[in-house]
Amino acid sequence: MKQSIRSRLLNFLLRLLRRPLWNLAQLTALRARFAKLDKRVAGKADLFCRISQVDLSHCQADVLQPLDFSDDPLSAKHLLLFHGGAYCLHSPNTYRAMLAGICSNLGAIGVLPDYRLAPEHPHPAAIDDCFESYQMLLDKGVPPSHIALLGDSAGGGLVLSILAKIRGAKLPMPTSASLFSPAGDWTLSGPSLYENEGRDPMFRLSSFLFFRSLYLAGYDASDPAVSPLLASFDGYPPMYFTASSTELLRDVAVVGAAKAREAGVPVEIDIWPGHCHDMQLMAVLPESKIALNKLCEFISKHW
Repeated sequence: MKQSIRSRLLNFLLRLLRRPLWNLAQLTALRARFAKLDKRVAGKADLFCRISQVDLSHCQADVLQPLDFSDDPLSAKHLLLFHGGAYCLHSPNTYRAMLAGICSNLGAIGVLPDYRLAPEHPHPAAIDDCFESYQMLLDKGVPPSHIALLGDSAGGGLVLSILAKIRGAKLPMPTSASLFSPAGDWTLSGPSLYENEGRDPMFRLSSFLFFRSLYLAGYDASDPAVSPLLASFDGYPPMYFTASSTELLRDVAVVGAAKAREAGVPVEIDIWPGHCHDMQLMAVLPESKIALNKLCEFISKHW
């Protein structure tokens, strides 16, 4: 698909904001900027869903139920979303809005854990919280065949981590797993991290070196528990990967899809030409709507 004018303009604006170096003071400022932008979409999810909260051990999770929903919640389809944000950021209104639209399309209940963030809570806090949210659904009696996982960026890395933990705990797998522009390899060994340096409109390699230092906090990057792309994909459910051709994280999706195929896992992958990282979140882009519709088709097919 030809890249839209809006996408080209967005890439230009993102390049103007891209930073060569990061520090903790800039992270604090970035969190404040994210919060300000996030307020602009406050209440949008309410147009599609009723929102409530459920308590986990160390955080809460939003539960989104479509306004016209009338099924028994325990027999309903559930979409468990792990948000992105480099393991350090969260824009709750933005993710509620995206999840509400998807759930309304699918007639499903959405669950969005507000997992703990680094650097205050480094690895494995986020993984523990997200894994608990999956266990919570099983404990409530939701069939695993009615649960689909979705994650973007850091949330995509968390999807890979949770699949590995589910397998390790010998729990039943969800029906599918979808990953947008996923993280998941803190060894930073993918060729795209170097081929796309300067081409990615949002990040530079130094960005990932900074966020890695905050999230790992001394853990070994080559440990599959830390970098879940390095784990075996045996026994995983059908997987859907998307990424941009020019983003630094492109090869996490490419390698993940290849590992899934080698493990006999049904897999689909879309590489979007020239777009920014995580473009599905950019509601102003026509490509975002197309990508989210493809996501819904994939999830529906495996439910």
